[in-house]
Amino acid sequence: MTTVYKFNEILNDLMDYFILGDPDCLLSYQQNHQLPTDLLTEFTTSETGDQVVEDGIIIPLSGVENYPYTIYFNLSGEKPILLKEGNHLQVKQEGYCMKVENEQVYLYTMPYLRNYTVDKVNALKRHRMATIKLENGWYSVDVLGGETLQDIEITNKEGQKINYQSLEPTFEFIIKPSSTKPALTADIGYSFKIKISE
Repeated sequence: MTTVYKFNEILNDLMDYFILGDPDCLLSYQQNHQLPTDLLTEFTTSETGDQVVEDGIIIPLSGVENYPYTIYFNLSGEKPILLKEGNHLQVKQEGYCMKVENEQVYLYTMPYLRNYTVDKVNALKRHRMATIKLENGWYSVDVLGGETLQDIEITNKEGQKINYQSLEPTFEFIIKPSSTKPALTADIGYSFKIKISE
């Protein structure tokens, strides 16, 4: 069974945020709490935004620069990719909690929250590539960010394939199952800004 999942070229849709979570779980939370469809405004102008994180419905990553990212979901329990030799850890935040109700979590972006409806969630599921299946229940999540060495292949104008290694901006999610709701100890306002090597 694969316990580390990798996705390449994941974009933040020009807003400096990523969101990790079960989008169906957010939909039922929205309905249960009679929240408006414009969750973007709701979360950024009221205390609901903090509450939804404390309740484990979403994990927000703010300060995300506009790069294509390598994304790892690490369920292995072994040494994180970003702590391995050759990689550069820059940001780290431990102690998020996450609730899964529909056996799937996605890394998605802020624009989906503007008009959060069943149709928008279905579109999210069609278009967002960074997703994994997880059993329903509670999880503790640590978020690491920085640069990882990636094998890059390009084709030059003569049609030759050239392989080389390059440091690429990366986020890694360390996900561990929990029998009960883990305490949220992470700093919700933490900035996940990554500087790329020139």
